[in-house]
Amino acid sequence: MGGRRSRTDYALLLSQYERIYHQLEDSVALARVTSPAPVADLFDPALERAPFIRRDLANLLPVAGLDEAPVELPATRAYVLRIAEVEHDHARLAAHHYLRYLGDLSGGQAIGRMVSRHYGLTEEHLSMYRFAEIEKPKVYKDGYRLRLDSLGLTTEQEEAFIGEARLGFQHNKAVFHQLDGLSRQRAGAAV
Repeated sequence: MGGRRSRTDYALLLSQYERIYHQLEDSVALARVTSPAPVADLFDPALERAPFIRRDLANLLPVAGLDEAPVELPATRAYVLRIAEVEHDHARLAAHHYLRYLGDLSGGQAIGRMVSRHYGLTEEHLSMYRFAEIEKPKVYKDGYRLRLDSLGLTTEQEEAFIGEARLGFQHNKAVFHQLDGLSRQRAGAAV
């Protein structure tokens, strides 16, 4: 967000997000079918980002100087595997859902604007951050939190949710750490 990276770095990040969101949305699709309301109601298809990320990548890779999507980082693979591992534990899956999508609806809006400004990217590269089906993000986020509070989780499930959200943050941090290392490696190779 500080403008010290490149379009290529953003494409590398987005390629990792495509894998994470693809798994999350596959797991959520299963949960929508197998879980009762109100859990199923939390998993709103209007939040899904994977198709938009794929579209952004198709438009971004050529302007980022990449011929194809970069390989999956080990940290991304670990994150994807964790989401798959908890897909039948709806409290834990809800934690990943909350972490990713409410982040996108909150800070993601600012991130999209900053990425556009710093790297000269246009709407065709940043559709991930547009939620056309959600007219008022603040109202939606408030409703989401109410739905989350109405899940009727036991104390044990609430603790699992919180622990899983922390784990999700750790996974995300590891992805960023590995991306930083990859960026430094690429910069060193270019010298």
